Amino acid sequence: MLKFVVSKGHDAFVYYKTVVEADTPEEAKDLARSVYYEGDWWATGYLQEFDDFEIDEHSGVRLLNDGETIEEFLTFNVTAQQRDAVLTGLRLLQLALEADNIPPLLRRIFTNDDAHAGLDLKRIDALCEGING
Repeated sequence: MLKFVVSKGHDAFVYYKTVVEADTPEEAKDLARSVYYEGDWWATGYLQEFDDFEIDEHSGVRLLNDGETIEEFLTFNVTAQQRDAVLTGLRLLQLALEADNIPPLLRRIFTNDDAHAGLDLKRIDALCEGING
């Protein structure tokens, strides 16, 4: 029997924050809602999904490729400073892999106690580029 990958899209709210100078909460809300408001909005990392979903009729179903595995993506929220620390750690990991010099404790973290092989240098680089946007 054939195996298919089916993708679904959920309705969701994505939340953002901004800072508004105002005399009252109501005035702050009105200013932020205004079409003339030019302040910056920052993503909070909070996402609220709803039960309703759709499967795209054109690209929502495809055959599973030989050897392909489907894994859940993990999402975590970080500040810009935390992102920079993660990127630094990934670049240090690349250097350690190139030198074949990873301490056992870090290797256990990198492979999740040998649950997988860990990423190769190209995939770490792609991850860094993806994080950088």
